[in-house]
Amino acid sequence: MTSRSQHVLQGVLALTSLGLAALTLLTASSGSFVLALVVVAVTPFVALEPGSRLTALLLGLHGAHWLTSHTVPDTAREWALVFVTAAGMLVIHLAASLACTLPKAAPIPRASVRRWLARAVTVLALSLPVWALLVAQSAALPDGDAVATYGAIAALGILAFALWLAQQSHKGQSAMAPKASALVSSTGISSSTDSKERSS
Repeated sequence: MTSRSQHVLQGVLALTSLGLAALTLLTASSGSFVLALVVVAVTPFVALEPGSRLTALLLGLHGAHWLTSHTVPDTAREWALVFVTAAGMLVIHLAASLACTLPKAAPIPRASVRRWLARAVTVLALSLPVWALLVAQSAALPDGDAVATYGAIAALGILAFALWLAQQSHKGQSAMAPKASALVSSTGISSSTDSKERSS
C-alpha cells in the first residue's frame, strides 16, 4: 500500500515530466516526436518506481529531447525556456529522490518536505546568477572564450554549493556525536549497575 504523500510525489513527478515533453514540442523549431513519445512512455514507470535506474534515463531523455529540438538560445525568451526546463528536471530529480527516502507505505514528514524544498530553492538561487550572465552574454559577446569563462563560473558555483553541503553534513555529524557518546555512557552505567545488583 502506498501512502497519500507518496502518491502526491508520484503525481508531481509524472505531471512535470509530461509537461516538459509538451513544452519542448510546443517551443521547438524541429522537435523529435518519436523522442517525445519515448519520454511519455517511460514516465509512468519512473513515477511508480522512482528509485530505479529509469529515473536517470528519463532525465537523460529530457535533456536529449531539448538539445535535439532547440538551437543555441539567443533571446531572453529562449533563455527563460532553458531555465524553466532545468527547473522542471530538478523537480523530477528531487521528487524521485524524496520518494526513495522512505518506504512507500510511510507518509513523508512535513519537515522532510520543507528541507527538500529548501534544497531546491538553494540550487535555483545558485543557478540564477549563471543564467543571468548567459543572458547578458547572448546580448553582447565579450572578448575571449565565452564558453570557457561561463563554464568556469558555473563550476565555481557548483563547487561552492558542494562545499556548503559538506559543511552542513559535518555539522550534523558533530552535533550527533556528543548525544551518541552520552547514550553509550548511560547504557554502560546502567549495565554496570544491573550487574552489581544481580551479584548482590
